[in-house]
Amino acid sequence: MTSARGSSPVCLSAVAAAWLTVAPVSGAQQNSPPPSPAPTPAPAPPSAAPQAEVVPAQRLGLRVATVRARIPHLSRVVVVPDGRSFIEAVGAWSLEARYPVLIDDGTWHSREAVARFVRAYAPAQVVRWSAPEQVAALGDGADLRTRVESAAARAWGAPAPEQVAARWKELGFAPPGVVVAWPADPAWTGALALAAGHGQPIVWLDLRGPDGVNGWVDQARMTEHLTALERALGALPWAWDALGDDIDAVTVCQAMPGKVHTGAWPATVRGAFAGTDLIGRPRAALGASERDPVAAARWAWAGQVFGAEWQAAYAAMCSLFLSPARAWLFDGYDSSPPWNEWDATAAAVHLERAGLRAMLDDESRRGIEDWRRRAAGLVIDDPRAERVEEVQPGLLEHRRGVDAGLIFVNTSGNQDFFDLKPGQGRPVDVPVLRVPAAVHFVHSWSATAPADRDTVGGRWIERGAFAYLGSTYEPYLQAFVPTPLAAQRLLAAMPFGAAVRLDRAAPWKLTVIGDPLYVCVPAKERVDRPLPDALRGGRALTDELAGHLRGERFAEALECLRLLGRDRDAARLLAAIIKDRPDALTPDAALAGLSAAFFELEPALFDRVHRAAGARLDADPDLGAARDLRWHAAEVGR
Repeated sequence: MTSARGSSPVCLSAVAAAWLTVAPVSGAQQNSPPPSPAPTPAPAPPSAAPQAEVVPAQRLGLRVATVRARIPHLSRVVVVPDGRSFIEAVGAWSLEARYPVLIDDGTWHSREAVARFVRAYAPAQVVRWSAPEQVAALGDGADLRTRVESAAARAWGAPAPEQVAARWKELGFAPPGVVVAWPADPAWTGALALAAGHGQPIVWLDLRGPDGVNGWVDQARMTEHLTALERALGALPWAWDALGDDIDAVTVCQAMPGKVHTGAWPATVRGAFAGTDLIGRPRAALGASERDPVAAARWAWAGQVFGAEWQAAYAAMCSLFLSPARAWLFDGYDSSPPWNEWDATAAAVHLERAGLRAMLDDESRRGIEDWRRRAAGLVIDDPRAERVEEVQPGLLEHRRGVDAGLIFVNTSGNQDFFDLKPGQGRPVDVPVLRVPAAVHFVHSWSATAPADRDTVGGRWIERGAFAYLGSTYEPYLQAFVPTPLAAQRLLAAMPFGAAVRLDRAAPWKLTVIGDPLYVCVPAKERVDRPLPDALRGGRALTDELAGHLRGERFAEALECLRLLGRDRDAARLLAAIIKDRPDALTPDAALAGLSAAFFELEPALFDRVHRAAGARLDADPDLGAARDLRWHAAEVGR
């Protein structure tokens, strides 16, 4: 990555200085309920700064944070098996209570996603629920559209989709954005969750391409997409065509090609753009000169959610319900200009002052071995915080993996490698995440093919990143918001999609994957009360677990422990099986407990579990992430 582009380091410093005049919003202000006991979510300006100081990005974030603060979150996680059940479970949301809904479709990856979420959310109960038999199977596209829109409407107390606008007007509420979905794309689950959660209308447009999110779209086709989106927005009763009005965000929930090329093919550096940086701008911006004010005009910030039904639901639920407890910052840049403007140490200071524990790797700790040791859990910033009270034989004293909900990385390289000082990492070196994370990745090309696990960005998404800022092409260093400034903007209640983009910049090559309305606010207190009556008949996973243990169905018991986020208990069970019932360590049981064995067991016992899972690992080409655990576990024994 080079350091020369239209804007110089001096220009970025000026932008940073301007943003520093915006007073951050304290956690108490972001998270406090309104004076009225009614849960009506109406936008409210911050009290931390005069209205004149609140820029559109911060105002948008505060609108989103206000909704989140006013609606109680239950200390329950609902796990459903399919899209039909997902619609019914989300449709039971109300202004009095909401709760995360995740999909376990039986795959290893979907269950890992549930486990990752549960570790972060730490609910009082995890419930498995399926829609009753009388709920019809999902039909064609029109049927799915109707059921999705009806569920989103019910979450706001509107009996039917056509009554949502009137309901929002009654509440004094205007939608902060729109969601763009298509029934044939499985990411409609994310669209439903984000529409119901934030309060957004769904626009049904087919923006997909033959190569999915990894592909390209040409200028003519992208212009058609922008025209169709503007036409759809023009039919809505809310202002949308300028920042600071009603609709300031667009979330594309489908496999829209992530890259746009103009002119001749193959694309050149000047002719390649990120699709999410063109969505939310006037159509004329696509063909405008870089110095043309039209190019810099933006009426919304955009992001993209893609993937299977479980994956899109996971990304949406992480954005709606999770708050980071700690951050990890890794700085592979020198401390000389212009690289020092992205200094992770300076960013860590801001995060620590805001109450986020920051795990920092910088200066003398920025090589590939330092990176791998962090991923292996061998870097202990605070031994008291990482050490368990009692270490049983066979269990690790320190957990492997990265336990950070907010991650900042500065490196150089390409789509399939990242250079550190010294050494070079590959996609396999992307660390295993114990909890979901929002990632700000200053690096060239990392997001050029985010659905490809053999790219850096693709591996981050596979590992559990639910929000990601990366580059689709060579962007040059000055395309990125400096890391300390990005941290401050997130702490000032700016939504992710706005916080990680330069202001008044022409379209370029950085993409936002995930919900652009994700706000990094302190965790709110959760309400420990039952789920709504509509979800009656659900079964607590702890009850399932007890039955499986009594029947010595160890594979099923280990799956329950995984979905409950109880890795240490799963590791203890695995250690006991290896010691007393080695014949019971079947391939299914070993695969079910593999991630717990990675996080918690000493190398020799993890090797036993990994070998026992070998038949399943070898037979399924989609289990690459499970096979990667062996690579990261090897670091402990070095």
